[in-house]
Amino acid sequence: IGHTGGMAAEFLVTLATPEQVKSACDGVFFYGRREARFAFVGRSNVGKSSLLNALTKTKLAQVSKEPGKTRCIHSYVWKEQKLVLVDLPGYGFAKAAQSERKRWAEFINVYFSLDQALCEAIVLLDSRNGPTPLDDEAIGFLLHEQVPIRIVMTKLDQLKTQSERARRKKEVKTSLARWGIGPELTHWVSASRNDGISALGGMLSEVARAAAHSITERIQESKKEEE
Repeated sequence: IGHTGGMAAEFLVTLATPEQVKSACDGVFFYGRREARFAFVGRSNVGKSSLLNALTKTKLAQVSKEPGKTRCIHSYVWKEQKLVLVDLPGYGFAKAAQSERKRWAEFINVYFSLDQALCEAIVLLDSRNGPTPLDDEAIGFLLHEQVPIRIVMTKLDQLKTQSERARRKKEVKTSLARWGIGPELTHWVSASRNDGISALGGMLSEVARAAAHSITERIQESKKEEE
């Protein structure tokens, strides 16, 4: 299932079918782990693997030059922060776009409906052009499923000037406001330059710590019911 050792993070499990997801999710436990979870969602080639590696300071997530390669749910234990990062399949790069979006929604909806210790969906958008119509579709889906959302704007280094960054931040703020998502839930990062990575990691750790108490209470309640 992965390797152990002194790394700050390690691979946990890959899930390829709804049946495997159902087996992995058991109340607040995910593959036997009780740590809070964060699900990373984004359009293919938005930089999910690079962000996961930058956060954990490892090379656990495989970075591919072929967009849309991830077709499974990959998960990692971030031991330093005591949480689990769940890498969901990218969306929006299939030749049969509509059928792929339907398959994506059905597959991950099983996960969202079963994982009772999921804190937030971390939605990655490209700083240069997001949110796109496909991003809007994914955000709408997540909100419909009542999944808490945090937005991460990736590839900030691709915005070369301060004026370009200011313009894009204003555009994104206006666009996300339609969904009720404010600047306090929007992070701008560059995995290649490590910009904003530490602040994002700290925020996830803070949310996970707040969730840990609730998870412990629910485990204790479950044990009492069994008795």
